Amino acid sequence: MSMQRSTKKLSNKGILIFNFASHIDYSKIAERCVSQCKKYLQDIPIMSVGQPIKGADLHYDIEHPQINKKVFNGVSKIWHNLARHHAYDISPWQTTVVLDSDYMVMTQQIKKLFDSKQQILMHREWYDVSNNTTSVIQVGNSDIDMLWATVLKFERNPDVCHFFNLWNNVIKNYSYYAKLFGFSSHVVRNDFAVSIALKQLLNFGAIDHCVIPWDIHTTRDNVRVVSMDQDSIYLNDNKSSFAINFDCHVLNKESLINAC
Repeated sequence: MSMQRSTKKLSNKGILIFNFASHIDYSKIAERCVSQCKKYLQDIPIMSVGQPIKGADLHYDIEHPQINKKVFNGVSKIWHNLARHHAYDISPWQTTVVLDSDYMVMTQQIKKLFDSKQQILMHREWYDVSNNTTSVIQVGNSDIDMLWATVLKFERNPDVCHFFNLWNNVIKNYSYYAKLFGFSSHVVRNDFAVSIALKQLLNFGAIDHCVIPWDIHTTRDNVRVVSMDQDSIYLNDNKSSFAINFDCHVLNKESLINAC
């Protein structure tokens, strides 16, 4: 492992974006993610992890994580997304926000996370952009609310370090937790892993104080990105075409990479 620094002065806060080649070239998506952050989250340094991302201020070089699989358009494909539980060890900052590369920043809202004093923050409620509905997903057959690992804010302290150790343990013993909470172990889902780890950290108590107080706007797999600029994303859901100008988690990676 090694880290490359730019000459830009480091602050006590920053953004981590993980980038590994899978069945598609995530680098193009990651470059667009960095570009969007640079426009709306000025003065917050960005570190790429894995493969370098053009425009990032720093880079942390690690090997490809263990192989994961995900079904895209009915086909199971290799996916390298199991490294984010190392974010605590990688981050050089006191306050860190980890962003998925397919999370397109269109506002300054993420800045509010850096202002929060909460040690850990993630989304719980997700807003379906095409259906205009908000819902919460459960972890398998349990009563544990799923938290989205797409946007994760954390502080550097012993409790948060323990949370990341718990997250790592869930990943290592994913089959056990899948049987315990009634979900498939075929695909390791970071969202389930962080949700279980946080409940363990809090002795299965309330998690409300760890929830980002606004929905994560998300497009389903069937919603295509037709085009985008730095202010708007233009979408088509096979029923209509529409544009959005808010932060959005884009699930249709193939159309996103074409738009990038």
